[in-house]
Amino acid sequence: MLCAFVGCAGVGKNTIIRELIKQFPDKYGIFPTLTTRKMREGEKEGDPYHFVTREQFEALLEAGEIYEYQQIHDGSYYGGSRQVLKKHLESGKILIKDIDVLDAETYKRELGSITKIISLFLCVDDVNTLLERMRGRGDTEESIQQRAKRFPMEMEMSRTCDYLVANEDIQLTARIVDLLLTNEAMNENYMLSSGCVVPSEEDILGCADKDCRVELCYNGKELLITEGAAGYARSKRNGSFIQKHVASQPDFSCLTKNEQWNILLDKAE
Repeated sequence: MLCAFVGCAGVGKNTIIRELIKQFPDKYGIFPTLTTRKMREGEKEGDPYHFVTREQFEALLEAGEIYEYQQIHDGSYYGGSRQVLKKHLESGKILIKDIDVLDAETYKRELGSITKIISLFLCVDDVNTLLERMRGRGDTEESIQQRAKRFPMEMEMSRTCDYLVANEDIQLTARIVDLLLTNEAMNENYMLSSGCVVPSEEDILGCADKDCRVELCYNGKELLITEGAAGYARSKRNGSFIQKHVASQPDFSCLTKNEQWNILLDKAE
């Protein structure tokens, strides 16, 4: 499985990715990009780039093995390789990739036949939080203002991602992301919190897919549905898209063990 991490600049994508790999080194791995530029100080082969020659890259491009690429002003190529993805999937790890929000749908379209693709959008409450984080890490003011102009577009594009996760605490966010990725890798269903009513069959059938959204909470151990159970059940039945929002703060609601819920999820359309 491959998880595409997206989000606005300064939201902490790479910080969470590194935290996941630090905590679970046998479970997660970086999906590297190919590049023809020279290796820089502090970089190593395969993290986050595979370094190839221009001739090698263009040969792969000609053969159709590069699913997306760009060539920057100095002539260097950057691109994604289907061969590299297949090789890294052999490790059995969940692969993680930091990408631009505009490329999330490209990954699903081009790589969905190779492996399961999950898109995860990290967010914060407002753009000022992001701007302060960028200033704190030393970004130039010009760069910060350019990023700020992208914020409305990026938040609009977040609607296409499978998960929307608030990132306010590194340790908590890493734990939440680990739980949801583990859940996706195992194709497990989300259960209901104690305050979420089991929907009726009528509720499920009457739920319009385009209006569906699931709210999840973290109870210190599991991610549980607190709202949107009808839409979730309908999505599980017919395979339609539904975005899952994860609260940033823990909710210690008890898990509802309800046989009726499992029956509803498994029921044919």
